[in-house]
Amino acid sequence: MLSHIRPHQLFTRVRTPGYGDRLVSVVLPHDSTPKLLETAVLLALIRVVRPRAVFEFGTYLGIQTLNMAANVDPGARVYTLDLDHEAFRQANQLPADRDISRRHLEHHDRLAFQGTQFEDRVEILLGDSTTFDFSPYAGTMDLIYIDGGHDARTVRSDTEQAFLMLSDDRDAVICWHDYGNPTYPAVTAEIERVAGSRDMFHIEETMMCFHLREPAT
Repeated sequence: MLSHIRPHQLFTRVRTPGYGDRLVSVVLPHDSTPKLLETAVLLALIRVVRPRAVFEFGTYLGIQTLNMAANVDPGARVYTLDLDHEAFRQANQLPADRDISRRHLEHHDRLAFQGTQFEDRVEILLGDSTTFDFSPYAGTMDLIYIDGGHDARTVRSDTEQAFLMLSDDRDAVICWHDYGNPTYPAVTAEIERVAGSRDMFHIEETMMCFHLREPAT
């Protein structure tokens, strides 16, 4: 079932002993950054599950990667996957995704997290997510962020792989971006398909949806 909730319903789920424990680090907005509220949603999910390992589909400019790396606990790892030049040449992408990938490749040596104090928390992975070997990461990820290819084949593949990577020994979450985005209707369709068999939450005023898995008792 897909439930639509107000942002405060997620933010109040973050339990902290004091306001100092609610402080986060965030890249201030400009024309290339993710929306601030959507970033706040992602960071709230990080605080809810305190991930040991994060997997991101779609590095793009590395800005959201930096936001996540700056806010995970010390010792946590952030894995981020995007196309390399060879995979880009062979990929069958939507026109809008093609433009995003081209810009990503233009910035591959100056991604947002590179040169920062958080760079050593990030591991860059290269390749097409529909053919990438995810087996080394099976059952190891506490937070997965899906914002890669937006065509139906890629979104479904990324979603299926995300559920295989999700850890089952503690609270863990998958978060999707672009729900309700008219440019990418396949994302909305895939989220609503998943919601037919799993609890899903859409944060109103954003394009963010998430599924929270609690460990089996």
